[in-house]
Amino acid sequence: MTASTIARLKSAVPACIALAVTACGGGGGGGGGAPPAAPALIDSGNAATVTREVIDAGIGAGAFGVAVGGGGILAGDGGASALALGRAGQRRAALQAGASIPIPAETFDCAVSGTVRLSGTLASIDTVTAGDRINATFSDCDDAEGAVYDGGLRIDVTRFSGDIFSNQFLLGADITLTNLTITEDGESVTGDGGFDLDLDLTVPLVSDLTVSGSVFDVSSGSNGWVLRDFAISILEDATGVDLLTRYSGTGTLEGSGFDGAVDFVTVDPLESTGGDYPATGELLITGANGATIRATVLDASTIQLALDLDGNGVVDETQEMQWSTVGTLGSVSYCLCGPVLPPVTPGP
Repeated sequence: MTASTIARLKSAVPACIALAVTACGGGGGGGGGAPPAAPALIDSGNAATVTREVIDAGIGAGAFGVAVGGGGILAGDGGASALALGRAGQRRAALQAGASIPIPAETFDCAVSGTVRLSGTLASIDTVTAGDRINATFSDCDDAEGAVYDGGLRIDVTRFSGDIFSNQFLLGADITLTNLTITEDGESVTGDGGFDLDLDLTVPLVSDLTVSGSVFDVSSGSNGWVLRDFAISILEDATGVDLLTRYSGTGTLEGSGFDGAVDFVTVDPLESTGGDYPATGELLITGANGATIRATVLDASTIQLALDLDGNGVVDETQEMQWSTVGTLGSVSYCLCGPVLPPVTPGP
């Protein structure tokens, strides 16, 4: 291929938010086809692990949407969609006005090794239109961009306005990942399931994206998570001196390093500048019997956990955890060594 398919599957702003989720902890996990897990018991021993996994595999799952939509495969500057448009353009003279344009399945060699097979249906060769579908099946595809892709991706466009070729548009799409695995630096992460994607790129250098859905599976090695009834938003603003990134979301996460499921919601968005860890924000996590973890970002190094272990609204103890034990939200970094528990400080 003349243009890198892998590059088109990564976010334009910034490139460091790739198609991956930071993964920490060990243990079991679940599957999207299984019944929802019972609420998890929260205690002083697992609070750090619960918080870490909610941030990494819960809110961090928004990176899957960033990779697909944020200047990714639907971009008009040489991505897979533009490639399909070009192939369809060869048949321009034979098309009837308003006719749907089928894109025959065609397999392309990736730059280093492996292949990607593309197909789909477009309503126009000049833009993206509601009803368009793009399919991509990767087979150990290495396009010399630092990652190897394997598995399936389908994009069904539900709404579109703007200019695809200037990269300023509003996009709505149904995204389906079929065991899409990304391997980087010897570590792999897999996404399986579907979500709705809403992307606003109408303001130059600003990307406002939300992914939402009923069930989505994330796995890395022997670790697996299930995200249910979720809505995750990522705002990236590159208009200032430093890139501002704001994460917010709500949902239910079934853990890998803890038994059961917890509900989570960002009370205040997690906000970072210049690619650092978030320096502000607050996250509320709720488990069985109304027990809660209120995770407050103290600075770009530290998060404080206020634990209400019996659900009576009174803080029983506090803990602190370092961002370095969590990993950058949405980055391709892994911590498969098990949970690192912080020291415990008795609360009031």
